[in-house]
Amino acid sequence: MPRTKMNPITDPTGEKAKAKQEAAQQARKEQDERVQARVKAKLEAVRGVGAKAAEVAQNIGTTLQPVTNTINSVANAVTATAATAANTANNITQALAPTGTGYQGSYQSSQLQTATDIYGGLQMPAVSFDGLMPTDLLHPSGLPQISEQELTQGLAEYAGATRAQKLYQAGFKYIEEVGKTKQQYHKAEQSIIKAATEGVKVQQEIVRFDRQNVELATDREKLEHSNERLKQAQITTTALRNETAQLALKFEAQEGKRDAEIKSIQAQTQDIIQKYLKDSINSGQ
Repeated sequence: MPRTKMNPITDPTGEKAKAKQEAAQQARKEQDERVQARVKAKLEAVRGVGAKAAEVAQNIGTTLQPVTNTINSVANAVTATAATAANTANNITQALAPTGTGYQGSYQSSQLQTATDIYGGLQMPAVSFDGLMPTDLLHPSGLPQISEQELTQGLAEYAGATRAQKLYQAGFKYIEEVGKTKQQYHKAEQSIIKAATEGVKVQQEIVRFDRQNVELATDREKLEHSNERLKQAQITTTALRNETAQLALKFEAQEGKRDAEIKSIQAQTQDIIQKYLKDSINSGQ
């Protein structure tokens, strides 16, 4: 609350100022109440119009087509505005989209196909295991039969194929060792390249070291230049001081000479005056 101002002559107790302040506060309060009342009345009027329109529409059965058309127009305008905003956002997105070309080489994985064969392309021979099971263990019949010669030939085929598989495996193991050797070769290449790179880095550090020494020598020369300029400035200052002292002595000598001349003139003037007085006294006698 603001402090009440008092006039020590016209209002020594401050009652008049206090009353004036209260009146101003009351006036502001009444003005605020009037404004609130007008706003409330307008809101009530709007609500009344809406309620009246709804009541008329319900009682008479009117569809309020103009109002519906207006609402539809507003909705269409809102839809068009939203579409324009979406189009603008799409344009902005396209403008801000990256323009990089990406990887230009061909991907080896693009030639791969999704495997759907659980056997990895191998064809398993069809075997009916039901035909291998005897129906009567004491009197077997209908089981597969081969001759002794066929058995010998089959075992020989499987033995030769087994030896071939062992040779295949030995070849693949050798190829695996060749791959390991090549890996070690590339690792050795990497190590050598890294060593050469480190050597280049050492040379760079040597060049940086020499450059720093050159900059150090340059800074020392600059320091000497600054020191010489300081000496020159000091010599100039000493010369100026000597010149100032000589000028002071010269001025003092001139002042002394002038004082001596003044004193000489004053002495001559006194002699002339005394001589004149003497002559005047002698002439009067």
